[in-house]
Amino acid sequence: MRPEQYPTSKLGQWLEKERILTLDRVAEALGRPARITLFRKLAQLGSRASYSHGGRYHTLGRIADYGEDGLWSFRGVQFSQHGTLGETLVLVVERSKAGCFASELQRRLQVRVHNALAQLHGAGRLSREQLADQYLYLSPRTGAEQLQERYERMRRAQASGSAEREEPDELGESMRWLLTVLDEQQRRLYLGLESLRLGRGGDRQISRMSGVNVKTIASGRRQLQNWQITTERLRAVGAGRPPLKNRGDRPAGRSDASGHSRRSDQ
Repeated sequence: MRPEQYPTSKLGQWLEKERILTLDRVAEALGRPARITLFRKLAQLGSRASYSHGGRYHTLGRIADYGEDGLWSFRGVQFSQHGTLGETLVLVVERSKAGCFASELQRRLQVRVHNALAQLHGAGRLSREQLADQYLYLSPRTGAEQLQERYERMRRAQASGSAEREEPDELGESMRWLLTVLDEQQRRLYLGLESLRLGRGGDRQISRMSGVNVKTIASGRRQLQNWQITTERLRAVGAGRPPLKNRGDRPAGRSDASGHSRRSDQ
């Protein structure tokens, strides 16, 4: 009988020990087979790919300790009994009594969900209704009942005088995401502009939403109010390390063996 070229026993042992493995570690355990063989062996073991980290992690179905909602988190890696992120989002929304805001889903699944939700809505797998500044995602089958239940919950919260919201501030979440792609001056000016729009107390409110120091926001606001904006530098004049252009202003030195200048008084 021809021996198995890529035995799965070692892979099973590694998964039992580590509980989760990256795809590279899986390939290493199997002896670096072709990609199609790699996934065939994983399927034979009953593996499950993570819905976070781009699906790079794998575990075994018998290892994953799923909760009542079919989710399992291990070392910050998220797995779902339902499979992919898209399938998980659909099932979570379907089972919700009052639909789900994106911020609620993100908090529950511990990953960014906006792109996946947009794709699911575009494919007709989820419907949505705009409430204030957010979309409430609903089941295409029971969306009317879910929306009614959400309205009822909001009415009860308003009647009780509760100021607590059921979901985090999605505007603040979007603001923090935008800040990651702006440079230092752009962040300062953007937050200063948002503060000006809010008026009195805007600096502190934007600070709470963005997580940026209130002094930075006040600085950006004052720059805008005084028209102190430059497109040629990110830092204020004089900030940062001194320029090295005018070497005539530096103390005389000599070069070491590597060719780097050294001060004569050292």
